[in-house]
Amino acid sequence: MSATIPFLLLPVLTRYLSPEQYGQVAMFNMFTAGLASIIGLSVHGAANRRFFDKDVTNTQLARFNGNCLFILLSSTVFALFVFSFFYSQIANYLGFPPVWIYFGILNVCCSFLLTLRLGQWQIRGKAKLYGVLQVTNSLVVISFSILFVVVLHLGAEGRIYGMILTGVIIGFISYCTLIKDKLFLFEYNRKDINEALSFGIPLIPHVLGGFLLLSVDRLLINKELGLEMTGVYMVAFSLGSALNIIFNSINKAYSPWLFARLKENDFNKKIDIVKKTYLYFAFLLVMSLLAFFIAPPLLKVMVGEKFYQAAEVLPILLIGQVFFGMYFMVTNYIFYVKKTKYLSYVTIFSGLINVLLLFLLIPSYGISGAALAFLIANVLRFIGTWALSARLYSMPWALWRS
Repeated sequence: MSATIPFLLLPVLTRYLSPEQYGQVAMFNMFTAGLASIIGLSVHGAANRRFFDKDVTNTQLARFNGNCLFILLSSTVFALFVFSFFYSQIANYLGFPPVWIYFGILNVCCSFLLTLRLGQWQIRGKAKLYGVLQVTNSLVVISFSILFVVVLHLGAEGRIYGMILTGVIIGFISYCTLIKDKLFLFEYNRKDINEALSFGIPLIPHVLGGFLLLSVDRLLINKELGLEMTGVYMVAFSLGSALNIIFNSINKAYSPWLFARLKENDFNKKIDIVKKTYLYFAFLLVMSLLAFFIAPPLLKVMVGEKFYQAAEVLPILLIGQVFFGMYFMVTNYIFYVKKTKYLSYVTIFSGLINVLLLFLLIPSYGISGAALAFLIANVLRFIGTWALSARLYSMPWALWRS
């Protein structure tokens, strides 16, 4: 449902925003994606993983979460301090108003609270509460976007206002429910902070690598082809990202289930996991082939005529997202053994390959070159992560030998 709601907003935005305005929104989203590696330092993942440690009490979990919040606040203040020196130059380079820099910092901070809240429900198997907040988040952002873009005609700024207001409201709700559930204990503990940072800091290159994979393409398109083509490309990417949201949802249900079974260390259960993983891979690959026939006509029905060119690149982007979905099925083993620093190597490598391909392909093939670079980099990321997880945690991937 949460994937469908923004999907339904796309026909509205593509008729009320010009490609250049849509490009501005895309650059803002790219900026916030980069900020995610700094603000919070990815320690929400440490809070989720801590739940599965042996003999940990509820009080210890709450204290750990509280120290993760200390890290969030410290990193947010640090980001505000650093960007206060050159926020205007960055905004001019990205092509949006300088005040959006501060909007981005606020939005990422609030998103961390939402992610932490959802994660704490996820690991406890409370899918209904998780779903209610996730869908509420999507409904609120679409409501504000329609109000500011369609009713008040505020253009790209209206879309940003909708995102920021939603972030603040849902972030506040997330914080209040965490307090209500007694999942925060504000008691400084150096050991908790060190453990959270030892999990999160090695993920910074991983997040930056993800940024190189998922966001830097619009930066280079903007510089090579302009904001208008960035907007066209992002329409196709937004449709492809609907798959990303579905894969994320599947993974958030799958990872606690997987961790619980890995904890049992039963060989027969491991074989069952591998068989189901291979069936999932086969299903996704078949669906990606169908994308070539279904996606382009569907896009032309959904978006305004100004964005029709996006249909050329949508199938390539969808196949790239499919390999991203397959990546989720092999990366959880690395998180289970807490060897996140090695995952960063794979992500940075594939991210750098993506950047190199973007420089090579965009001048010759335009946005189609950017889509092709995204696909190749995601294939390499999947293969590299699978090889790494097999090395760090033994699973019977070679079923014919079992």
